[in-house]
Amino acid sequence: MKDKLNARQKKFAEYYAQSGNTVQSAIKAGYSENYANTNACKLLENVRVSEYIKQLSDKLKDERILSAKDRQLILSGIAKNENHIEDTSDVIKAIDLLNKMTGEYLNKVEVNGSLNTQINKLDKILEQIYDE
Repeated sequence: MKDKLNARQKKFAEYYAQSGNTVQSAIKAGYSENYANTNACKLLENVRVSEYIKQLSDKLKDERILSAKDRQLILSGIAKNENHIEDTSDVIKAIDLLNKMTGEYLNKVEVNGSLNTQINKLDKILEQIYDE
């Protein structure tokens, strides 16, 4: 972005990303009520303002999503029974989920049998070609 947002545009974008209310966001950002009531939508049409709102909205969404570490911390609290849960099945489920998340369960597979390949035939053909 070559041109930066001015202070009011930036404040407007920040208030709008939180509330979604165009008029109130414009007023809180310092625009007059008259301007906010008649022209606040024009702020959303400004490419720089709309890009900044998108960045802020994406950041807010990311903050609401639990990371794997956050999920593990919550499940660990349940597994340690920090909240004194009476139903032990919830504690067991939390331990099971933690084990799955951290790869504690390994699936071992044994394969018996033979694999018939035709590499020997190919080797013989190549030998014949190079011998000639």
